Amino acid sequence: MPHFDLITPGWTRSHLEKETTRVFDICDGCRRCFNLCPSFSTLIDRLDDYESNLSKFTGQDFTKIEQECYYCKLCFNHCPYSPPHEYALDFPRLMAAWKKQRANDGGMTVRDKLLVQTDLMGKVGSLTAPLTNWALRTPWIRGLMEKIFGIHREREILPFQSETFTQWWSKKPSSSNSGAKTGKVAFFPSCLVTYQIPDIGKAAIQILEKNGIEVIVPPGQQCCGMPRFDLGDTEGMAQAAEHHLQLFGPYVAQGYDIVIPAPSCSLMFKREYPYLSPTQEMKQLAEHTFDLCEYLMRLKREDRLSLDFPNNPGRVAYQIPCHLRDQNIGFKSKDLMELTGATVHLIEKCSGHDGAWSAKTEFFDLSMKIAKKAVRDIEDGGFQVVASDCPLSAVQLDQALGSQKPQTALHPIQVVRNAYGLPS
Repeated sequence: MPHFDLITPGWTRSHLEKETTRVFDICDGCRRCFNLCPSFSTLIDRLDDYESNLSKFTGQDFTKIEQECYYCKLCFNHCPYSPPHEYALDFPRLMAAWKKQRANDGGMTVRDKLLVQTDLMGKVGSLTAPLTNWALRTPWIRGLMEKIFGIHREREILPFQSETFTQWWSKKPSSSNSGAKTGKVAFFPSCLVTYQIPDIGKAAIQILEKNGIEVIVPPGQQCCGMPRFDLGDTEGMAQAAEHHLQLFGPYVAQGYDIVIPAPSCSLMFKREYPYLSPTQEMKQLAEHTFDLCEYLMRLKREDRLSLDFPNNPGRVAYQIPCHLRDQNIGFKSKDLMELTGATVHLIEKCSGHDGAWSAKTEFFDLSMKIAKKAVRDIEDGGFQVVASDCPLSAVQLDQALGSQKPQTALHPIQVVRNAYGLPS
């Protein structure tokens, strides 16, 4: 076997351990990622403890390094040996393989399996929004959740909305913009926008339609599959990829672009789907997928974006999410907000939320420690706005800032919508 691949059929634990030893040996000689995340801190500590003798690594060492990885993927672009280098080092997918191995070994808990069911939780949470949100705010119930499920009682959770984005869209009148359409978009809102922050989706639609874009929201959308990396569930992710290929493929063939406001979801469409299903059709789907602000900056480049911004947002502290940095598209959200007249301070530090990882009792304190690095760039900065493209990063920053936050952190598209003077 050349280099280990997560989707190689028939791989065994011995294959996995052999590939891990190869990767750890390269990391030992490089150490560029020594302070990037908890996984690398533990890895470097073990290498030093064992005097670089890789044969001393134990199963517990592998498990600790794997569990501390929350698939931020920062190390992939940071690594000088990632593909197409001959070493083909892909640390995030190696950790996903270990998660898959742990699941195969029966090491997954009920909590782990529950937290990846985002569609189910979203539907139930929205149907019972007043009751669910009350429960999530009630200390004794959160104490029970911590004791029974291992979900930390202090983890702030985005409230569910009784009217989902999908319901709002189904009742929304047709666009009042009667001018010639300058583009066609098939919109993928994401689970968080659909069930918990529909205003992000509403702002996106408002701005796209203001700029003459025809927008559709194809029915039947599911979770993109990103949470399933926590289980190493490549089969589940491949099924999500195939489902969305069948759903969005016909629209792409008709000239639509896929636009997504959530970085983790756009990363799945762009990078992970073609990896899980390396077909020409999937490649074409990926090539027509854009992060929301990336798409709007393309309109600007083609002189198709309205620059009529009556409201200046002021000074904005903008945290760029890890999964947006991994897309190698530059700082499109920063560029877009600066078009409004805002002064944008870029924060290239992980928020530490990282999906369900920070909700787990054993990782909550560590996640808040990671968040402090970003918070230090915001505190006492005199910012009027804090922004992040990732809703979970936004809630993490809000929690870490506490009373020091100027207001609830926004998605850049909400900042731009407000600058346009459009109603929220």
